[in-house]
Amino acid sequence: MNNFDLEYQKSMRKISNSEKQFVLNLLKHSNLKVEIPEMVIQMKDGKMGSISFDLAQNQTRNERIVAGNFMDDDGILIDFELTIDLQGKLFELDFWKVDFSQLFSFPKENEIKITFSTLNSNQIKRS
Repeated sequence: MNNFDLEYQKSMRKISNSEKQFVLNLLKHSNLKVEIPEMVIQMKDGKMGSISFDLAQNQTRNERIVAGNFMDDDGILIDFELTIDLQGKLFELDFWKVDFSQLFSFPKENEIKITFSTLNSNQIKRS
């Protein structure tokens, strides 16, 4: 097993309840029916909280389905984007904290500001 394989195994983990609830809240804005996997890969983003649902790491990002922002507990703005792959499965949940610091907590549903949402599966381009 090479170093890449070892690193990959270390970063794979069960999705947290907070992450799952956040994704569920986001999916309410998209009206898409997608499965939320139980396992995720913690992305190397300086602990801003980004995760990948592509466990085999062989898919390609297709399109964002929901994007927006919220204020973290430390008062720093966080932008986020939930994307799907070419098969219409969840691909990544990306966070960009404007000061690149660690994510403190996930927001309550009413604290999320949605700036983009795909309303139905007919709007999604599939290969």
